[in-house]
Amino acid sequence: MESRILVKEFMKPLKLSFTPETTVEAVVHAMLKSRVSAAPVLNGGKQLVGFITHQDCIKQMLNDTYYCEDHALAESIMYREPLSVSPEDDIVKIAQMIIDNKPKNYPVVEEGKVIGMISREDILAALDLNRTKACRTG
Repeated sequence: MESRILVKEFMKPLKLSFTPETTVEAVVHAMLKSRVSAAPVLNGGKQLVGFITHQDCIKQMLNDTYYCEDHALAESIMYREPLSVSPEDDIVKIAQMIIDNKPKNYPVVEEGKVIGMISREDILAALDLNRTKACRTG
C-alpha cells in the first residue's frame, strides 16, 4: 500500500504576509526583498482574507505609473477567495488541484490561521521523491 505524502512534510514556513491596508507599493517592495511571488493577506486575527501575487501587483503598478496615481491598497487588488490547503492534506490531492485550478502557491491553513505556504515546486519535489521511493521498492 502506498503511503500518503502530507503537505506539512514539504510546505515552507510563512515568510511574508500583508494586511488589507498595506499599500501595493509596500507589497511590491516586500515581495522583491523577500524573493517571493505571492503572499497571503491576513486580517487582525491572522486569518486568511485574500491572496496577492506579482501579477496582481504588475497590473496595478502599470496603472499607477500611467496615471501617476497614488498606490492602491492590497485589499483593492487581492484575490478575495483564495484556495488554501491543510497541513494534513495529501500532496497527490494538491497536485490534482493544480491541474484544474492553476494557482502556483497555496497558503497552508491550520485552525483558521496561515502557518505556511506550499508551491508547485514543493509539490513537484514531493511527487518526484515519492516516485523514486516507489520505483526502488516496487
